Amino acid sequence: MAQDNDTSPNQEQWLSAKTIDHLKSDQSFVYPESVVEAISTIVIAVHDTYERNDNAIKYLSETIVQTLQDRPVADQYMQINRTNLAQKPLMMQLLILMQDIVIKQQLGQSVQQLVWLSIAVHTAALLIIQDKKTHTNNILMQFKMAQFSASPRRKWLWQALPDIAQTEINIERILSVFNEILKKQQAALVELNNNQATDTEEVAKAKSDAKAKLSQIEKITTVYQHAHVLQKPRPKRKKPPKNIKIKAINLADNTSTIPLDSTATSHNWNTSPGNDAWGSTRDDIEHTATAVDLAFLEANTEIYEGLTTSFEERIDHYEAPYVSYGEYPNPLIKNSIPLQTIDLSLQQNYMSQRDLALNSNTRLLSLVGYQALFAALNQDASTLPESEIHKTCAGILLLSMITGLPVKSLLIPGYIGHPSIFSIHDKRTYIKHSLGITKRSVSQTLTKENYENQSDTIKTPLPLWSVDNLLACELPVKEDFTSYIADLRSSLGLPYLSVNRIETALHVVLSRYTPDCHAHIANIICRTPASHAPAMYYSSHTSEALIAHYKSALSVLNNTGNFDLSYITPWHKYTVGSGFALKLETVRSIIDKLKVWVDQSKNDEDHFNRASIFVWFVFCLLTGVRPNNGLGKMYNIDLDMGWLEINDKPVKKVKSDRLIPLCPTLVRHLIDYRNYLIDYQAKHQSNHVISATIDDIRLGNDEALLKLLSESTLILKDVKRGDAYHMTKDIIDANPYWTRHFVRTQLERLGVQLSLINTVIGHEKARQEVLGRFSSSSKADIKRVASIFEQIAEQLGLRHIKIDNYSNLSHIEISSIEVDHANK
Repeated sequence: MAQDNDTSPNQEQWLSAKTIDHLKSDQSFVYPESVVEAISTIVIAVHDTYERNDNAIKYLSETIVQTLQDRPVADQYMQINRTNLAQKPLMMQLLILMQDIVIKQQLGQSVQQLVWLSIAVHTAALLIIQDKKTHTNNILMQFKMAQFSASPRRKWLWQALPDIAQTEINIERILSVFNEILKKQQAALVELNNNQATDTEEVAKAKSDAKAKLSQIEKITTVYQHAHVLQKPRPKRKKPPKNIKIKAINLADNTSTIPLDSTATSHNWNTSPGNDAWGSTRDDIEHTATAVDLAFLEANTEIYEGLTTSFEERIDHYEAPYVSYGEYPNPLIKNSIPLQTIDLSLQQNYMSQRDLALNSNTRLLSLVGYQALFAALNQDASTLPESEIHKTCAGILLLSMITGLPVKSLLIPGYIGHPSIFSIHDKRTYIKHSLGITKRSVSQTLTKENYENQSDTIKTPLPLWSVDNLLACELPVKEDFTSYIADLRSSLGLPYLSVNRIETALHVVLSRYTPDCHAHIANIICRTPASHAPAMYYSSHTSEALIAHYKSALSVLNNTGNFDLSYITPWHKYTVGSGFALKLETVRSIIDKLKVWVDQSKNDEDHFNRASIFVWFVFCLLTGVRPNNGLGKMYNIDLDMGWLEINDKPVKKVKSDRLIPLCPTLVRHLIDYRNYLIDYQAKHQSNHVISATIDDIRLGNDEALLKLLSESTLILKDVKRGDAYHMTKDIIDANPYWTRHFVRTQLERLGVQLSLINTVIGHEKARQEVLGRFSSSSKADIKRVASIFEQIAEQLGLRHIKIDNYSNLSHIEISSIEVDHANK
C-alpha cells in the first residue's frame, strides 16, 4: 500500500518544485518568497526523514526549528486571531502557527506538535500534486484547529498522538498511529451509544464531543492514507465489443415480472435462480432445477372520461404477486384448477416469508458475516493476490455488493462501463438508473414549479479504481467464480455464502443495519422493480439524502476502515421521486381556491354539488385513500372513535381492507357534511328517493357518505373521480390521484414510521402487516398517525374552514370561533 519512497535528490526537488509552483499560482493570495522557501524546506525535510534510519527525529526537528527561527513569516502576517488567519491560505496559516511556537520559545512539549504539523504540511503537498483539493484542505484544517482552537474537542489530538521521539518516522507507522486512535474513538462512541442511562445534558454533550473527535481523526486518517497510497497509472481499458446492446435501467420496464434476461438490473430477491447459468452454483444451497418468475395479475383500475391511467396508478392497484413457472414441477398441478389454487397460495406464502427476512433466515448472512465478506472482497480486489483471476472475481463481486447489480449482468462483455449504465469521468464514476416516472400531461393550472420533484434519476457513486481495474481485465468464466466462492466459504466460515447473498447484501444492510434508513430507501437505491415497490413512486427525496444513506451503509460494511469512502462526495442537489406530488404551498392554494369556488355557487343545487366535491377532496387529503368511486361507505366510518375501514381497490374479490385513523378536523368535516345532508333532506321531503338515501347515510347503512345531485336532481349518486376532475378543472387541472401522492410524501416528510405509512396508504406486503402475526405494533400505533393528519390539516388551513347550511348567504367560511382564537 505504501508509496515507494525513492527519496533521491531529484525526487525531493521535483516535489519541492511542484509545491512551489502551486503556491505561486494561487490567484487569491501572493505568497512572500520567504514563506514559499520555508514551506519547501519543511516538505523536503519530512520527505527525507521518511527514509532516514538514524537520528531522523533530531534531523527533522532541528531543520524545522532552524527554518522557523529565521522568521520567514513577516510580523505583519503574525496576527493570530480568527479573522486575520481566515484571510490567508491554509498552508500559510499552519506555518504562522508553527512560527508562533518557536517565537514564544515553547519548544519543550511543542517540538512534538511542530513535527506533526510538518507532517501535515508534507501530506498536503503530496495531495496538491494529485490535485485533491478537498483532502488537502481537510488535513490542513484539522491540524490547524488542533493548534489554534481552545476547545477540548479540538486540542484532544495532541494528547492522543504519541511522543514523536519514541515513534519511528515512516509512513506505515504513522498510518498505524492514526488507525489506532480512530479505533479508540469508534469504540468510545459505541460505548456511549450503548449506554442505557438517561440522556442527560451531560451524556448528550459527551456523545457530541465523541462524534466531533471521531470526525476529526477519520478525516486525518483517510487523507493520510490517500496521500501515500501507491499511485499507479490507470490500467488501459479494453474496447467493448461492437454492436453490444445494453438497455438503460428503467424500473418501470417489465413490471409484470422480474426479468431474468441479460439486461437484468436488480437482485433476484424473490425468485429461485433456476437454470440461469450465473444464478447458482452446484453446491449452492439455493440450487433448483425449476425456472420461475414473479408475476402479477393485470391491475384493475377505473376509467374516467378525460383521464388516463398512469403507470403509477396501475402498480398501486396490483394484488399480491404469484410465481410463474416455466414448467410446472408436478403435472397434477398443471391439470387441476383446485391444485393450482392451492399451489398459488403456497407460493405467495413462501415468497412473503422470504421477503420478511427474519434473522433466522439462512438466506441472509449476519452483519458480521457481511462485514467479513466485504473486507475480504476489498482486500482481494485492491491488492495483488496470488491469483489474478481471483482478483478479478473479487472485483466483480465487490462491485455487485456495493451496487446490487447482478453478477450475471456484470459478466456480459461491454456491460461494465457501458454509457447506458455507467458514467465514467476523470474524477468521478457512477451508475445511474431511472424510476420511469410517467410524463406529466400539459396542465392549464400547474407548472413544474408546483411539483415536489423534477427528476427520476438516481446516481450511485463508484470507486474509480475498481471500475478501471475491471475494464482492463479479462472476464472470468463460471468455474473461476465457483472456485473463488468456495475459497471464500472456507476461509470466512460462511457455508451459506452464494452469489445471490452477495447481490442482496446492500439492500439488507440499508434496510436492516443502517441508522435512520429503511426498506423504502433500500428499494430506491437497489433498483427494486416498480411492481414490488410502488411506494417509490409516491415519495420525495433529495439526491443528497440518498447519497448520505448509501455512504452510511458502506460505512457499516467497512468496519475495518480499509475501504476508502472519500470518493463519495456531496452531490449537486435535486429531488427525485413522485412525478405528481404537489408542494404543500400549492395544495394550500388549491384549498383556498376551492373554498371560494364553493362560496360562489349560483344556486342551492350547485352549492350542494360543490360542497360535496370540496369535502371529497378533504377526505382524500386527510386519509390518503385511492380516489376511486364510492369512497367512505357509512358502515365503514366510525365518527365517534375516529376510524375508517376501507377497501379502495375496484376489485373487491381480494380482501384488502385496512384501517385509517381519522383526525379531528376530518371528523368535524364529515359530521358537518352529514348534518348538511340531513338539512337538505328536511327541506326536500317530497323527494322520497333522495330522502331514503340520506336515511341510509344517517343510519350508517351500506351507502357512501359523499354524494352528488344527478342532473335531474331526482336522485343522489356517488362522487366519482371523473366528477371531481371535471368540476374543478379550472382550479386544478390534474388527475385527482395527485392527492394520494401528496399524502404519502407528507407522511414520510413528517417522520411517520415506514410500517405505519405502508399500513395507512395500503402498501403493506404479505405477512408484514402492522396488525399481522409477526408485528409488535397495535391499533394504538396506527391511531397515533391521526395526529400527523391533523398537522397536515393545519398546514392546509382546513382546521379553520366550516361548511354552513346552503341557505346562508356565505356558504363556506372561516368559523368565527376559530378566528377569535387565532386573533388571541
